[in-house]
Amino acid sequence: MPDYIIQPFVGVGPVRLGMSRDEVQRAMHEPSKPFRKSVDCRYDTDAFHQSAFQVFYNDDDALVEYIELSGGSMVRALYKDIDIFVTPADDVVARIARDTAFDPNEPEIPYSYVFPELQLSLWRPVIPESDTDAEGRHFSTIGIGRRGYYDVD
Repeated sequence: MPDYIIQPFVGVGPVRLGMSRDEVQRAMHEPSKPFRKSVDCRYDTDAFHQSAFQVFYNDDDALVEYIELSGGSMVRALYKDIDIFVTPADDVVARIARDTAFDPNEPEIPYSYVFPELQLSLWRPVIPESDTDAEGRHFSTIGIGRRGYYDVD
């Protein structure tokens, strides 16, 4: 399982924000599996490591604008000293919040947290229903975007 270091405003592992699609293809060590994230998408998203590493491109010139990693057994996501998918979600939020605040107006809290100053987001599909509930204790995805990705117009 490869380790990928998340660096806001830079990239994830060998993939850099602002890279062209060809540069991404050369940087990764496997062919991508392109797909459309939704029916409204005009452009493909590139998926690697059985879709655990996804690269999104802007609409204008096909440059990387967002990178998302998903938990499971395919990749390990590291942000500073945090192993995102094995550290309890509350601890991940508290640790990142020491550096910068999350957006308290994010409508999906506690499922989703956005840290606008880092253009970084965390997401999980469920939250624990009790102290003994193991489901939802960890985040399922972490993503970073180019400068301005999460800015409100």
